[in-house]
Amino acid sequence: MNNKAEKVKHIFGVLVIIGVLIGIGVYVKASGIMDKLTSLEEFKKYITSFGAKADLVFFIVQLASVIFAPIPSNISSAAGGMIFGLWKSFIISSIAIICGSVVVFVLARKLGKPFADRFLNPKIAEKYGQLLARKGDMLLAIIFFLPFLPDDAICIIAGLSSIKFSKFLTIALLTRPWGILAASAIGSIDTIIRLWG
Repeated sequence: MNNKAEKVKHIFGVLVIIGVLIGIGVYVKASGIMDKLTSLEEFKKYITSFGAKADLVFFIVQLASVIFAPIPSNISSAAGGMIFGLWKSFIISSIAIICGSVVVFVLARKLGKPFADRFLNPKIAEKYGQLLARKGDMLLAIIFFLPFLPDDAICIIAGLSSIKFSKFLTIALLTRPWGILAASAIGSIDTIIRLWG
């Protein structure tokens, strides 16, 4: 009886998370935000157009950037620095990105490879899956710490690995904020960032 209740609770929890993800995906597609990401200035106009709700919209965008990965987190964090300033962008981005990391890790752990295959490039999954199996925690920390590595994809790959959730969360909390802080700081500087930069 207790085992059956736990299964029902587990299935319900997964369905709620999937429902929330579908809702975020529909919002991202319907809102036209992808069209606004052609430039930082357009993105800034889009977010600020929500007035008092701009913080919430930015949070959703940052969360979606991890789950659906159409937007590199560093770029949207830099845009957040332009809009909200260094610390507000850093706090919103950090909470959203770490929450998104946890969501995809848990979904990959619960739903397995069929879920991962929908979101990952097979070459990236194979390459980093093998590396993570050999190097484990250290590789995870390095990927999260360094910019321009597939840190969002690695959250899904980590969910398929044998890494414990508590260890994954600790590594994410200790390493992911540094890249977010750097991106938010760059965005908060009142300069034009060239494409090559």
